[in-house]
Amino acid sequence: MTVNEYLEKLLEDHKLSDEEREEIQTTSDEVREKLNNEFGRKIVTIKYSGSIAKHTAITESKDIDLAVHFKKTAFETLEEMYNSVFDYLQKNYALRKQKVSIGLVDLNVDVVPGRRIDEEDESNNDVFLYKTDDGGRIKTNIETHKKHISESGCRKIIRLAKIWKIKHDLKFKSFALELLVIQALENSDKTSLSDRFKEVLEYIKENVEQVRLVDPANSNNNVADAVQPIDKTLFKMKAEIGLGYIKDAEEGQESLLSAWKKVFNDFSGDSDFEGGNSSNIIIKRETADYGRQPERRHG
Repeated sequence: MTVNEYLEKLLEDHKLSDEEREEIQTTSDEVREKLNNEFGRKIVTIKYSGSIAKHTAITESKDIDLAVHFKKTAFETLEEMYNSVFDYLQKNYALRKQKVSIGLVDLNVDVVPGRRIDEEDESNNDVFLYKTDDGGRIKTNIETHKKHISESGCRKIIRLAKIWKIKHDLKFKSFALELLVIQALENSDKTSLSDRFKEVLEYIKENVEQVRLVDPANSNNNVADAVQPIDKTLFKMKAEIGLGYIKDAEEGQESLLSAWKKVFNDFSGDSDFEGGNSSNIIIKRETADYGRQPERRHG
């Protein structure tokens, strides 16, 4: 098995199944119908977003966002808009309040209430969202987000980055990670998964602690601000360690496949290693939290 075959296998192993996708879609359709029944005349449109809509989902990080766009005059304030949606959904679902969204606990669906900015132009999807942390507002546009991801050509590497994050139990907002990968590969001429992901690790090592990730729908919004400094530092440390494994392999100290498995915290043994060299055997760690996954958070 080559390194690129291993990375392709990782992507396949963490691919969202049709059954999982259908289950989440069914739940989101049900929520959409309830919202239309309750707020119908106040709603301009309901759009799908999130990792499933952007084709960046993996089995451990899968969600559909229901972006509910309300008319400009539907509510007196953004806070009233948010709380009205929360209070209604609470009658039917277990919820949690998130920074700008409402999470349906254990259902992989987030509802994102937004107020249209330009009601006259139906093609303008700019909305203001209510920020629960400080009572302020933020401008965004999910159609711009989806287009930015789809045109980047980075979806596979984004999914690998999410797998890498999960494997190391790291915290980093999903949307911020998507933007980080796209920014890291902006001027890349590499084509293989291994070369492109190595570039991402190098970019993380050199830039993540001070990186600016501009929201493509709002140049005033630095998405990197949503990531805690300690989490950026941990990202840098894990990237440095991973690059160290790769460098050792390139200098002939072990096989490249062995090194890349360690990059992804994979201590599964050497049955698939190049050449079957027994010197590359790695013993799986037996710790209480090995393989533990973090809770999904709205990205």
